[in-house]
Amino acid sequence: MRALEGLSEKIPLAIKRFPFGVAATQHRSSTFQLSSLLEQFHRATREANKLVLGRSADDLTNRWASSSWSVTECLDHLARTSLSFLPSISRAVATASELNSNRPLRTGAIALLLIRNLEPPYRLRYKAIPQLAPQETDFEAAWSNFKKSQSQLSEAVRSAAGLAIDKVRVQCPVYARMTYNVYGAFRMLAAHQRRHLWQMQQVLSVLDGKRR
Repeated sequence: MRALEGLSEKIPLAIKRFPFGVAATQHRSSTFQLSSLLEQFHRATREANKLVLGRSADDLTNRWASSSWSVTECLDHLARTSLSFLPSISRAVATASELNSNRPLRTGAIALLLIRNLEPPYRLRYKAIPQLAPQETDFEAAWSNFKKSQSQLSEAVRSAAGLAIDKVRVQCPVYARMTYNVYGAFRMLAAHQRRHLWQMQQVLSVLDGKRR
């Protein structure tokens, strides 16, 4: 599994809103980790935009197989998943204590295992629970909801700056008995987005191949 710090070494402009100075940022610091998360979510939005840009409505709403989701359904699922996590994440962040130092945040064993299975190209497939299963069939609506959820997710990451979010836990919306810390939850959401961006690529590649 790729380490978080290896995913992106770019510090986005949003870092200016953090309580720590950019000059003091270290790879093994909470500031770097949160800025890396922000960049991962921003990158996911950019990559999704590249995938859908110039595509026809048929490309974005058609399934290549009955068991596969369309691009629109993938986007809807991503938005629903993020929005299902955000209320509990916000509540947990509100209770987190301040960090005494700019130490690295810990992901947690359960979250690390889940991230490993989420990263593409994946082998394990999961059945989405009803409330997270895609329901939107209109691309414009799905795209709007996805961008909205990405914005809210980024704001949640920014709100965690300077806080010990690896000391507060959230309940998994899929398995009620499973909990993990907020930092682990953020990392899982980032991996979950990469998983379905990869799926979207596969769907469009298959559709393109059928035209040849």
